[in-house]
Amino acid sequence: MHWLLYYFLFQIIFVLFFWIFSKRKDKRYKTQRRNIPEGFVPTEEVSIDPVSQVKTRVFINPRTGDRIYIDE
Repeated sequence: MHWLLYYFLFQIIFVLFFWIFSKRKDKRYKTQRRNIPEGFVPTEEVSIDPVSQVKTRVFINPRTGDRIYIDE
């Protein structure tokens, strides 16, 4: 019966480890930039979070097509 407890504990630790690892590596979670990198220009796209009322503007790099989202 102890092996079942150890199995579930291992699964929880395993999932938490990869969730934290992916959160650190995933660029989508890094939307809180304050400085605009070189080569990015603002677009007319602005979204407002309905809960926090925070405005987020989209910046695009015309050369590469990369997009970043910066809070205003």
